[in-house]
Amino acid sequence: MDGKGRIALPAKFRPSTASEKDADGQFMLTKGLDGCLALYPEKEWQLIQERLNTLDFTRKDYRYFSRLLYSVAVPIKLDRQGRLLIPSHLQEQAGLEREILIIGANRWIELWEPDRYEQYLSQYGQSYEDVAEKLFDVNRQSKE
Repeated sequence: MDGKGRIALPAKFRPSTASEKDADGQFMLTKGLDGCLALYPEKEWQLIQERLNTLDFTRKDYRYFSRLLYSVAVPIKLDRQGRLLIPSHLQEQAGLEREILIIGANRWIELWEPDRYEQYLSQYGQSYEDVAEKLFDVNRQSKE
């Protein structure tokens, strides 16, 4: 991250197809889970909003989660060099300084402070293989 709070998004995460480019490099950046920031492509953000809109707003957990998610969410547009500006309030929340890990997480991108990410991995308590086995066994059982 440079002194102005900008990071270069690797080319593999930038819009590449015609439909992705229609969104004009537009993302939403907000608090992620487990201590990171989550960068959502515009279409994925719309799906999250649609899903939240199906939930019962009278539930306390819904209101709490929505307030935390939306209160820090900011629209982000890539500049011509493929950089995005991370607002200072989100930099502080995720402990981001100069070095940032950029991780593709299926339909979104996570931004991590490297030590925080290593701590998360070490505290998880299960190996990659153990988790994969559990997840795929659950999927197999649900299809049978």
